[in-house]
Amino acid sequence: MTAFGIAILHAAGLITGQAAGLAFVISYATGLNFGLLFFLVNLPFYFLALARIGVRFTVGSLIAVTGISVLSSVLPSVMSFNAIDPFVAAVLAGFCVGIGVIGLFRHGASGGGVGILAYYIQQKTDFRAGWLQALFDLAIFSGAAFVLDWQALLASALGAAVLNAFVAFNHRADWYVAR
Repeated sequence: MTAFGIAILHAAGLITGQAAGLAFVISYATGLNFGLLFFLVNLPFYFLALARIGVRFTVGSLIAVTGISVLSSVLPSVMSFNAIDPFVAAVLAGFCVGIGVIGLFRHGASGGGVGILAYYIQQKTDFRAGWLQALFDLAIFSGAAFVLDWQALLASALGAAVLNAFVAFNHRADWYVAR
């Protein structure tokens, strides 16, 4: 679901936040493959996850990020969107990525990146993970202003808001968590 959401964003020329957003901005600015960039952007975070969160979480996250990287590179060759409204794409992608993120969280993994750093910093300093992620997203969207037009930037912000609201509402400790 996460890779499908990423494919929708890419087809519409949009971005999201976090590590995927950074990979999108670099990809749009340089023309490099998003999947490869997403994989590379996440590499440093695995060392932190391994040292501070655990082997199971780190391995699960590495597998998830590798899958997202590969599928997001393959999906455009097996499906396409000839015409998709950027705001519809943003909302649909927000829900798809959100479903994928919740699935990963509930099974003890993540899509990598800033979430790992935010989790660690919150544990060490009590600085809320959500605030750190929001600051990182602000930086990503500020950088994206140099590679996206205002409509794509606005649609991307809508998609990120949908994704974050979906995760905030559905990621609760008192709901189903796989063991």
